[in-house]
Amino acid sequence: MPKLLLVALPLIMAAPLVAHGGQYRGPGGVTPPANTSSPGTSQNKTSGNTVSGNNNPSAPASPASRVSGGAAARGARANAGAAALGYAVGDDLGRWEFWWEFGKDPYLRLRDTIYSDRSVDPGQALWNPRLAAGAPIASPPTAKDVRAVASQLSALLSSSKDRDTSSACLLALAKIGPAQAGFDLTELFTPFLARGDQELRESSAIAFGISGSLDQETQQILADLIEDSSHGRTLSGNSAVNERTRAFAAYASGLLLHRSREASTSMRLIRPLQEVLNHPADNKRNLMVATIEAMALFPRDWQSKAARTLRNAIVKDLGRYYDCGLGVGDQLIQAHVPTAIARLLPHKSIEAFKWRARFAADLMAGLRSSSASKSGVKVNNHVAQSCALALGSMCGPWEDDNSASREVGELLVRVHQDHRDQQTRSFATLALARIGGKQPSTYLASQLRGANKAIEQPWLAVSLGIIAAKQRIEGSHEGKSAVEFEQLTKALLKQFGKARNPGTIGALAIALGLTGSPDARDVLRQTLVDEAKRDDVAGYVALALGLLQDARAIPDLRVLRKDSVRRTFVMMQSVRALGLLGDHTLTDQLNAELAAPGVSLIRLSAIASALAQIGDRRSLPALQKLLADTDVAPLTRAFAAVALGGVCDKDPLPWNSIYASQVNYRASTETLTDGMAGILDLL
Repeated sequence: MPKLLLVALPLIMAAPLVAHGGQYRGPGGVTPPANTSSPGTSQNKTSGNTVSGNNNPSAPASPASRVSGGAAARGARANAGAAALGYAVGDDLGRWEFWWEFGKDPYLRLRDTIYSDRSVDPGQALWNPRLAAGAPIASPPTAKDVRAVASQLSALLSSSKDRDTSSACLLALAKIGPAQAGFDLTELFTPFLARGDQELRESSAIAFGISGSLDQETQQILADLIEDSSHGRTLSGNSAVNERTRAFAAYASGLLLHRSREASTSMRLIRPLQEVLNHPADNKRNLMVATIEAMALFPRDWQSKAARTLRNAIVKDLGRYYDCGLGVGDQLIQAHVPTAIARLLPHKSIEAFKWRARFAADLMAGLRSSSASKSGVKVNNHVAQSCALALGSMCGPWEDDNSASREVGELLVRVHQDHRDQQTRSFATLALARIGGKQPSTYLASQLRGANKAIEQPWLAVSLGIIAAKQRIEGSHEGKSAVEFEQLTKALLKQFGKARNPGTIGALAIALGLTGSPDARDVLRQTLVDEAKRDDVAGYVALALGLLQDARAIPDLRVLRKDSVRRTFVMMQSVRALGLLGDHTLTDQLNAELAAPGVSLIRLSAIASALAQIGDRRSLPALQKLLADTDVAPLTRAFAAVALGGVCDKDPLPWNSIYASQVNYRASTETLTDGMAGILDLL
């Protein structure tokens, strides 16, 4: 796996890595520890089978040793733990930044904002006259543009002998998709399944899902890989399909399942996943977790008779597995079931009522006041975390004592106050926010002032921000609720003025950004100036100003971006903020920097990632020129391919956001997130 460690920054400021043709999007190092499963539960008939060449089935190979000592060390740690299948641990996974970095995309919707016509108040337009015209700051590539890019990427993929470039081209073409490329991608992707390089096999497997192609040939390829069938082994170079490749194929099937609205297609995608789930003793954790997460992507809004039948069958299989009496280690896998079922079931269905009661019982078992002696009740912390998250997605607003969600809301309040596990308590605040309504808002605001400033207050702040964002989207922040909305904003502003811990300042800034309140602009703008040298503060304050649509911040944000040559985290947050604010100069500036002589790989990767996020067709000529330059290093061309795939992406949100925004990342396996090569870690 190509891994370029760009900058050594703590935690979420860890720099991007090139991985599977993308740059690391997660919040920091996440390395699974030793296996904690009970004996005899992880026997996989294919676990020891490999093909010739560099083929570690547990972790992609890394050329990091020739790129960066830091990257090499991380690669060595990953390989040393290749057999480890435990939950993810890191510097401090309990911090709010991990949740935000994985789940931010639905709140930002950056590409939609950039392409949209703008409505700006006259006062803000004075600071950015281009906004007054209401025109979008960037234009998406035309169909002709995209076809030209796809042809260039295809030609390079066919001729490249370099892992970095090949992996980047695979995922870039997948983001474009066959319909936009104008030609079939299957013939391009399939040969890489047989390569003696684990990263390329994984990249090609997930590319089938990212491409969005629902043709029967793609469905059959993924099924054969998941099942390790005879044809799957042929595709894999006449050798057994190892667990990592099978897991990536399962995640790819989930991406296609989410797009399908045709019963026969969905059935073909579901069948191999059901086969894995119903035979847990034959499959290891990476594949089991991938299967559960993939099945969870069956679209909840598809409500035909056939869809209901398929959905009920999935829930039945998930429920059967969740009911199995397994050891603590395997409960890590079962922990993915609550959030999966929550994503699948309509709130008011009979099945949803049944599972809410079950998840509530398992969540109560972890309360300090509980004896946890009830037979069949799970007390594993990962299960509790997932139950809390699930309950937050299975209820309507909690307005008063007559609300149907009152009992669940009251339980989540108890969990926040009394659960044994700190992460479960934190997730309970998010769950209350997702339920929404007057009661959660009142409770969370009452807790904000006296909470532990470094640990609890950040979670309370972002939870209040979620409530505010939900109210703004629904329009319920106006009228009779306007006073409550104003009080919420004032409470956040008051604590922002008192905060000293960098993480707490960042959380409060994001929360204020989610409120969209003009009242927060002045104080955040001044903070940006005062704290411009503190990465952990400046980055999130910059993004908050973008969310607040504060055009007066554009000059300061431009300066911050230009000064962040080796501060990748701050640069990317500045780019997002300027994109949200409609800075019409952004693409031209980035293009000029891309073409500057002697640009370092560090700077190049940041510029390429920024251009990918903006998605302006004006960036294509410079990127295509770089991709065609045979005199530059292969890794440089790989960065150009990454950017081109991002600019021409057919989807408004990153391909893995559908997984990242709902998952319990604390119950992790390597192919889900390990800080380098899991599906949540990739752009």
